[in-house]
Amino acid sequence: MMLGRVRSEEGAVLVAGLLLTIAMMFVIGFAVDVGRAFIARRDLASIADQAVLTGSQAIDLAALHDGRVVLDPALARADAMRVVGAEPGVRGNATAGDQTVSVTITRRVKTILLPLAGVPTITVSAHATASPQQP
Repeated sequence: MMLGRVRSEEGAVLVAGLLLTIAMMFVIGFAVDVGRAFIARRDLASIADQAVLTGSQAIDLAALHDGRVVLDPALARADAMRVVGAEPGVRGNATAGDQTVSVTITRRVKTILLPLAGVPTITVSAHATASPQQP
């Protein structure tokens, strides 16, 4: 009787181990892909910062001669978009007024292991705002 019970449970540990291995692969895949998304987000934040800092240097010279530090909105937006446009795979939008310039950029990051779960890409975005300062 004991021999029959042992034979009916043969392979149970193998099946449990296989299921646990598959679950661990999904967890590791999620961690790897989310880590890549965080790295991409950090890179995008750096690009957005660079774009708004470049745009915030577009000072309206006529206003500066009058003693006011304000932006030339068209030039600030163009300068910021030039920085964003120099980065491959990055899409963005820049807005500028006479006091601030803002940039929002996005990038699609390909996943490594999450396509097995139906997630081939992750969209990552960053936003930055800057304004000119009186020296």
